[in-house]
Amino acid sequence: MRKALWGWTLCALLGAAGLARAQPKAIGLVKTVTGEATILRDGSRLVAEPGLPILQGDVLRTGSLGTVGVILRDDSTLSLGSGSEVHMAEFSFEPAEGKLGMVLRVSRGVVSYLSGKIAKLAPEAARIETPVATLGIRGTRLAARITR
Repeated sequence: MRKALWGWTLCALLGAAGLARAQPKAIGLVKTVTGEATILRDGSRLVAEPGLPILQGDVLRTGSLGTVGVILRDDSTLSLGSGSEVHMAEFSFEPAEGKLGMVLRVSRGVVSYLSGKIAKLAPEAARIETPVATLGIRGTRLAARITR
């Protein structure tokens, strides 16, 4: 009986360790929210709240009176005004391994961006895409309104 219990305990611990490894690494987190703001993640809709992790592939959306502020792992900041949508398409910040890159796809709305370490260490690796233009980030501030 004791061996069976030990076996089940070991299986549970190994399973939990596997689940922990499978969790994607956060690329940033929500700092501020006013009004309606949501995050679309893997087909689910999450209410944006301060402290909520942002993952690569997330889509940030704000309602007609919503705003959201995000800080990314490389210290970039992103602010979305009302009626905005941004897809966190790519993000890699592993300076020790030489892996640096960021792609934000802004579909609509008002967006403000202040570059962080990726744009300073590898300016060619950071960009913001819109329906009508792609902007290379060279360590700067950006404010844009995208209408469709």
